Amino acid sequence: MSTLRSVPVANGPVSIVILLALLAIAVLMGAAVGTGAYIAVAPLALVLPAIYLLMRPDICLIFFAGLTLLVAGTLKYFLGLGQFQWALSALGAALLAYSLVRKLFSKNDRRVTADGIQQAMLLWWAGLIFASAANAVPPLDWLVGLRIYLPVFGIFAYLAYCRPSEILLKRIFLFMLAIASVQWIFCLYQKLQVVPIRIASNYPGSPWDSIVGTFGGEKFGGGESGSLGIYLSIIMVLAVALKKYGQLKSLALLVVFLTGFAAMALIESKVIAIMIPLGCFLVYRDYAFKQPVKFVLGTLVLGGLMLGLLVVYYYLYWQTDNNLGLIDALFARFSYSFDPYFQASTTNLGRVKSLLFWWDKHALLDDPLTLLIGHGLASAVSSSSIIGEGGAVHRYGIMLDVTGVSKLLWESGLIGLVVFLLIFAFGFFRARSLKIHPVLPAWHRAAMVGVEAVMVLMPLSIFYEVTIVSSPPMQFMAMFLLGYVAYWWRETEGARGV
Repeated sequence: MSTLRSVPVANGPVSIVILLALLAIAVLMGAAVGTGAYIAVAPLALVLPAIYLLMRPDICLIFFAGLTLLVAGTLKYFLGLGQFQWALSALGAALLAYSLVRKLFSKNDRRVTADGIQQAMLLWWAGLIFASAANAVPPLDWLVGLRIYLPVFGIFAYLAYCRPSEILLKRIFLFMLAIASVQWIFCLYQKLQVVPIRIASNYPGSPWDSIVGTFGGEKFGGGESGSLGIYLSIIMVLAVALKKYGQLKSLALLVVFLTGFAAMALIESKVIAIMIPLGCFLVYRDYAFKQPVKFVLGTLVLGGLMLGLLVVYYYLYWQTDNNLGLIDALFARFSYSFDPYFQASTTNLGRVKSLLFWWDKHALLDDPLTLLIGHGLASAVSSSSIIGEGGAVHRYGIMLDVTGVSKLLWESGLIGLVVFLLIFAFGFFRARSLKIHPVLPAWHRAAMVGVEAVMVLMPLSIFYEVTIVSSPPMQFMAMFLLGYVAYWWRETEGARGV
């Protein structure tokens, strides 16, 4: 069965909806200018090019990928233009609206076995909206919360409902590999130019947090270095899967690994020492019994690479920590992440302590609502140009979005966290079925092996950083890969009952 299709363009009901939306926006912009509400004109103006791009949704997807992975974070880091994220949100929201309209008005929509991913997503959203309404979340908090979560779901919806060309999906995959291969350039500049200024100016926090590649953050404050490390780890796992089945040349794999390790050596992200071995094990786990010699040799080589990277970290970053030796420094650097008493500052409680704090402030008998379904949208936002900080942050006076887990617990509760993890559990089992399906071209079967492994890595990453919960580049990667699974599930008609 061929899945090569021409690019879908807006037509019929979709065209009518787009024209009506353009007319409505024009009226609203005119009214805003007439009443002097100029601040409302900017976001409305951003919607216009987004809607125009939807006449070619494939280009819209490419723009979203490029702007999210390369441009938005760079603009925020170097120019302080964090507001550019609203342009991406407008683009994602428009793509989501387009996809839903296509879904609702499609005449040839085939019924397939539920993939579970979409159903879990809808359940998670239902719980989050109910929690927001039950906690009387203010209107601006709704706006900020929806801006963080909702637009990126347009990527998933487009892949799941609009049947783009498989060639487009392959090119996005390769684009993500290319983005990973250039991160070392930005990281090297940040280490040589930004870090020395931060050290000389005595800015608080670790100076190495300023090394973020194109993933963004405050230039002399916290950044997305952890998310970048996880992104690079995932890209390496995907590249290994493609190489395993002969879909990526050895030279290309070497480039991915050399450039990836160069960036990793600069960002000081310890989580990669866990993510890469675990991902490669999932890709090659069948070799443990089929080809045990190769499996053991590969494990030794990978273990050596990880140890070498940690040694580099020691000599570049950790050697001055109380003059500790290599082993003691490694133990100290890994153990603090699991220390229930560690906190980076008076307002940053650390990964484990932030979870203990959440547990301490909730009780099933006293307030079952917030324990089970959370405080609602944006309640855990530590910093926002619109609301300042979320309701729960204002109440307790500390950071509540230290990790993705802590943010999910505060905003969507224990049930929301479980459902969120369930999304990736369904993604894992669907990818496992699809990776051996004969309908998928060889390249996509190989990619699906990597995606299967990533469906394990992504939910684990939220215990370390916000990553796929609210880091835009990682949100894009998560929704793209989940949409990729949903796309092929539909193309194989629910894997024909598998």
